[in-house]
Amino acid sequence: MPMIQSKVEYLFGAPEIEVIAEEPYAKKQCDFLQALSGAIRSDKEAKRYSDIQTFAFWIRKASLMQMRDDYLWGRRCYRMGRGLIFHVAPSNVPINFAYSLVYGLLSGNANVIKVSSRRFVQTVILCRIMQEMVGREEFAWVGRQNAVVLYERDRKDATDELSAMCDVRIIWGGDATITQIRKSPMQPMSTEVTFADRYSFGVISTDAVLKMEEAELSRLAEAFYNDTYLMDQNACSSPHVIFWWGGVNGDRRKAAQKRFWRAVRQAAQKYGLEAGKVSDKYTLLCRMAEKLEHARVHCYENRLYVVDLQAFSDSVTAYRGAYGFFFQYGIKELEELFEYVDDRKIQTCAVCGVDPGELAEGIRAHHIRGIDRIVPFGHTLDLGMIWDGYDIIERLTRCIDGPRASEARFREDRKR
Repeated sequence: MPMIQSKVEYLFGAPEIEVIAEEPYAKKQCDFLQALSGAIRSDKEAKRYSDIQTFAFWIRKASLMQMRDDYLWGRRCYRMGRGLIFHVAPSNVPINFAYSLVYGLLSGNANVIKVSSRRFVQTVILCRIMQEMVGREEFAWVGRQNAVVLYERDRKDATDELSAMCDVRIIWGGDATITQIRKSPMQPMSTEVTFADRYSFGVISTDAVLKMEEAELSRLAEAFYNDTYLMDQNACSSPHVIFWWGGVNGDRRKAAQKRFWRAVRQAAQKYGLEAGKVSDKYTLLCRMAEKLEHARVHCYENRLYVVDLQAFSDSVTAYRGAYGFFFQYGIKELEELFEYVDDRKIQTCAVCGVDPGELAEGIRAHHIRGIDRIVPFGHTLDLGMIWDGYDIIERLTRCIDGPRASEARFREDRKR
């Protein structure tokens, strides 16, 4: 398939794409990703970036085999990739484009990925490593069937051409980005997957925190730090509001909050807080102070602000922080939680000392429209083949109805 005529920069791949629809989790796809994982972990430049190493860990052999087995066991029909996927990566998460590429590869599709024109160093490093790998005969197909391109966001002509030729369009970005890109039409039979603006929160048991040994509390604080500070709270799965469950006695709740936030402050000492972040966070605090009545602010140095909410005057999604800016609110019973979180934009609920099954049952019973994930703190950034409520393989493939996948076929495929 001839690639776009508009002038774009190719960070990886070639100006023409060979579109071949294949089965999900084919051996050659898994072999390439396993080799890529090893190449990343042995690359001196890549070792300097924790997000690149996290990606390499995600595509290691054991992880890929688990994803494949989950797919094979749940399969009810034969699936094939849809053809060509056009991915629009976000501008605020440098490594996201690589995860999106894995989605496209494992679902059996060819891929063109538009990355941010900010030219993140992580993007350049990964594209260099992949370009080196496709020089090997066994992986040459990756360079023929995939491309990573860079162009300015106002180049609508390039987006028009890519949208017109793709079978699936994946858009990672804010609501405004999705609205803008949707102005570029697709073919009538093409489909689209969008990852829009989302919001996440956490629930912590007062009693659980009070019972923790110092080492356990430090691990919780470190997990919370990884969920939030590593992405400056910009990730859609990073919590903003913490609901403190239990502790009818106000003193017990305050004691738990004090223990927790002191531990978080300690964990956040390694956070790089540039002058611009300090200024932006203080400006956000001033804006919140204007709209919040009787709110109490706890400032644990510049790295951590915590606002006590006395009530919700708006949707919970209105309370957004950045760079270590959080809100907290006390609830006596978990049932109270569902009064505040019935919003389609809510994605992840992080928990500590709370039964995920009980929360899931509450979501069902209260017909909650949001909350697609319930995970322990420390795992909100874990990307999987189920994301934002989508079964990724199902969305990026077509089902051949009629023949059914048998257990014998599963065992045969698993040996490959």
